[in-house]
Amino acid sequence: MRNGFVATLGAMSNLLGVLIGALVAASGVIAGTWLQGRKEHQRWLRDQKLRAAIDFIGAAGDLHDDRRHPLARPDPNAERDTWARIQDARSALYLLCTTGTVETAEALIAGVRHTPPMTDSGQGNDETIALLRNLVQQLRHELGAGTG
Repeated sequence: MRNGFVATLGAMSNLLGVLIGALVAASGVIAGTWLQGRKEHQRWLRDQKLRAAIDFIGAAGDLHDDRRHPLARPDPNAERDTWARIQDARSALYLLCTTGTVETAEALIAGVRHTPPMTDSGQGNDETIALLRNLVQQLRHELGAGTG
């Protein structure tokens, strides 16, 4: 009878070892899956921020150029379309980016709104260009792209 008890105890010990091993393995799989999902989410978020930044900077640049070099007969639909592009990208920046990035983007738009037409002297609008550089630096920092 004692041998049967020892055998049963040994079998239960082995079963317990297998269960603990399976639990550790399952925990590892769950942790790995969670980390991979988190990594993919971060990559997706970065891609969305980058896309919004490109759209915003492109549309703001187009508006800036249109204001610096106005056409003799401006197309009101073109400016409205550019503002719609700016607003779409701006909304994405508001949803995805930090407050500092949003404030820098707003400063750029304020600068572009007040961009005067280019004079015959060819003098540039250094304030708006400086605001654009600030936004690019802020976005590079937020996207982890360095400062180079």
